[in-house]
Amino acid sequence: MKKVLSVIMVLAMVLSFAGLLSAYADNAVQQLWVRVGGEDVDSAKSDKAVSWWQAENGEYFFFIPSYWDASALKVFPSVEGEVKLNGNRIVSGEAYDLGKSGTFTFDGKDYKYNVAASSGVGTVFIQTESGSLDAIHADKSHSEKGRIYIYDEKGKCQTMAEDDEGNKTEDNALSSIKGRGNATWNNPKKPYNIKLKEKYKLFGMQKSKKWCLITNYDDKSLMRNSVAFGAAADAGMPYTPEYAPIDLYINGDYIGSYIITSKIEASSKRIDVENLDDLNEEICIDKYGEDFDMDTLTRGGTYGKYSGLLEGTYKYVEIPQTEKSTAKGGYILEMELANRYFDEISGFVTTDSQPIIMKEPEYASKEQMEFISDYYQRFENAVISSNGKNDKGESYTDLADLQSLAKYYTLSEWYSNMDSGLTSSYFYIDTTKDGILYAGPVWDYDIALGNNGDGRYGCDYTNPEEFTVCFNRQYRNTVFGTLDVYENPTIFNRLAQKTEFVKACRQYWDSDIFEAVTAWSGEKLDEYAAQVKNSAVMNHIRWNTYGTSKASEVASQYDKDVAFLKNFAVKRTAFLNKNLGTVQQNPHTTNFVRSMGNKLLKGVNDLFEKAIVLFGLQNKM
Repeated sequence: MKKVLSVIMVLAMVLSFAGLLSAYADNAVQQLWVRVGGEDVDSAKSDKAVSWWQAENGEYFFFIPSYWDASALKVFPSVEGEVKLNGNRIVSGEAYDLGKSGTFTFDGKDYKYNVAASSGVGTVFIQTESGSLDAIHADKSHSEKGRIYIYDEKGKCQTMAEDDEGNKTEDNALSSIKGRGNATWNNPKKPYNIKLKEKYKLFGMQKSKKWCLITNYDDKSLMRNSVAFGAAADAGMPYTPEYAPIDLYINGDYIGSYIITSKIEASSKRIDVENLDDLNEEICIDKYGEDFDMDTLTRGGTYGKYSGLLEGTYKYVEIPQTEKSTAKGGYILEMELANRYFDEISGFVTTDSQPIIMKEPEYASKEQMEFISDYYQRFENAVISSNGKNDKGESYTDLADLQSLAKYYTLSEWYSNMDSGLTSSYFYIDTTKDGILYAGPVWDYDIALGNNGDGRYGCDYTNPEEFTVCFNRQYRNTVFGTLDVYENPTIFNRLAQKTEFVKACRQYWDSDIFEAVTAWSGEKLDEYAAQVKNSAVMNHIRWNTYGTSKASEVASQYDKDVAFLKNFAVKRTAFLNKNLGTVQQNPHTTNFVRSMGNKLLKGVNDLFEKAIVLFGLQNKM
């Protein structure tokens, strides 16, 4: 029987709210710790811990990581006195084979349990300093330190530090964990950003301190982001996020099946552009001291509540002007919705109503924002024009890399992603290198590949045999609400109407993309599905995805969701292979009443915007 290095801890659950399992309503559920053998952990109080979890039918589940030997789990009851396992008295701290199911008895009361074991994926244990996620869930920007333990599917530690004598020990320092995401943050299963104390090469990915924990909550297959990233990487899309599937445990609770991904940031190991945030911070430290907090910098430009609606504006922070100050360097831009723009530090709004936020530099100077907003605006103007040139005579292909634009759009069309060119869409540029704009990296595809019943823009995103992304339009926010008017075509909508652009798309489809998406519609999709299936079953029991906690029924439903994804991907590949390469005519017509309503809302909104500017209220409301 193999030994492993981990522990499970089961936290207390109290049936204290009305209507929950009346058969158990008069009993306080006892704490119970279980763990596998090994190392020097003889108590239940271990960081590497998992609580049992109670399903709606009153039964409990032990969710076991991939590398644990479930046949030898040490049991630590929280109560003194007799505790029985399947009718036999147990000794605290001894190892037992819990099997696949059974019954624990406390004080004469029976508690049925099931054991669900993962396989094929890594494991991440996190213990926050407070022992809770309450503060983070109340404010996703709240950061908390803690301890972290990361293992691959075979139990190999991913964070081994070396001391001055060359001895290697497990590094469990977690510098921070905080919330992340926009729409996904509103789901019960939360996404997080984590920062390790040191840089590590997790699961074979490039070395870094910063990582994202992605939920895939809206995607029952739990695979769409991985399929999208895998296909993009194989198609040669630069800086595609690396990823690995994991089971996540925080403060003793099994949280679910996640993917851990590289973060979109300026770094030689991520997006290789000159890091202006590091430069700006260095300038501020030189001026104000080592402990200076960048969040205390004075804000400039247009940054008020309605700033995301005000075209042709930008916002920044007051970085001291020194001999180090420069606009030369790297920039990472993200298209975003106007209602989210206000929360960001730096950004600009184009004259065509597209808000852009700065991922790098997040704390941008006025000089930097003047440069990047002007550059992108010239690019947008060239794309919008009928001849592909702006009023300075610059072609969009002079300002941006055609290959990256074509690959990004073509992959987005294969994903049938309703957000492409609107939000979670990235560009980057480095003026210390070739100084032109690149599209990418790809990001955020949990509601793509057929997983979206929203008929936005008149498109059916569940139909694999219909062009969609080339008809995407911006959702135009107004003072009356969010996402209430859609009107302007996106950048990729406009590009897809240019003959030379769609010819380039066909070229890269034939040379790079077709082979990649064919593999990820077939054997690579099947391999990944087999790898994550047990983890997915645990996840869907934990989050009651299918309204049942019976593992066989969950597995059956999950197989159907994977089959739907595969069928969509196969048909999508065949459809684009046949039809890609010619300009598509938009078959969708806007409902007359809705069109008139849009015009009325936009007209009143435009008057409101003019009043804001006329009376100088940009940052006062």
